[in-house]
Amino acid sequence: MLKLLLDENIGLKVYYELEKLGFDVKNVHIVARGASDEEVTRLAKDENRIIVTMDKDFGYLALSYSPQ
Repeated sequence: MLKLLLDENIGLKVYYELEKLGFDVKNVHIVARGASDEEVTRLAKDENRIIVTMDKDFGYLALSYSPQ
């Protein structure tokens, strides 16, 4: 099953709808409000989640991320 992490720029309505449909979903707005892109990437990698975002620059960060 897909494990999703919704960035803060994805509305809570989307989160609640996905949750209702049975998806394994977390929302940065709820679990780590105000987290930096690096922190969001770390959280996603640590929990093996796919980041869903509207941030066009996020992909470059995720591809270049290497845990310390």
